[in-house]
Amino acid sequence: MLSIAANLFHSTLEDKFAALAQAGFLNIDLTHSDFGADKRDIEHIAELAKRNGIEISSASSLREFGGNTNHIHEYDMDLARNYLKTLAQLNCRLLVVMPPTIRSKNIDTNQILADLRALANLAIPYRIKIALKALPWSPYIGSYQAAASLCRDVNSPNFGLVIDTFHFLSESEAIDVLEEIPTSDIFLVQCSDFNSSMTYSLEDQIETYHHKRLIPGDGYYESSIVTLIEHLHQQGYRGHYSILANNAIYKTQQTDELISRINSFQEACQAFL
Repeated sequence: MLSIAANLFHSTLEDKFAALAQAGFLNIDLTHSDFGADKRDIEHIAELAKRNGIEISSASSLREFGGNTNHIHEYDMDLARNYLKTLAQLNCRLLVVMPPTIRSKNIDTNQILADLRALANLAIPYRIKIALKALPWSPYIGSYQAAASLCRDVNSPNFGLVIDTFHFLSESEAIDVLEEIPTSDIFLVQCSDFNSSMTYSLEDQIETYHHKRLIPGDGYYESSIVTLIEHLHQQGYRGHYSILANNAIYKTQQTDELISRINSFQEACQAFL
């Protein structure tokens, strides 16, 4: 299955959903920027999805989560509960969670594990899966090895990992790393291209992650992304892939232009999706 993150398109949610449905893409991913504070916003998204026959495949909305030993801990858990209720309203079955990115004396690694376990347990009644996304600039979960170790420790069938091609390639990870992760633990593969000149430093990597990710084929790494997808397929992965791109160049481009380029990438790896 291939889905597309809604924040790629710079139009109203109505236009995004309608254009994707017309193009035959019936799976969409949401980020924190797609959620309003008003309950009516959630009801509106749910109505749009139903009207257009679109499934909301994942939500990357829970950031800087886990490990706090002070008053922020209860805030984190309340936020998690609210997101789970929201996803249930949207019939979305995958919540992406990202770790703390700033080292603090108030964050404890054992508490991170406890909070992730609690999150997985909270999600079970809603039939929602939790996908942990490692961030290279996180002092706590900065590598796939660290994320995979936490996944084993959480030890819950609804808790798994996100593989991000941008992180994988910008960190020059050996593809053998994937062989250490059971495909049953991989819940989502996010596909992004980029220009290699943008990731010489950690600061560049963070900037690219937040603002300069490209549709596969618009940067230098489409063939490497296809190779990674092929490797996962050979390992037995048959799960969810997502296009995640947020470069400012897309603000001036029409939705049909962007969908055409996504179609080109889909054709390049059709045998493995």
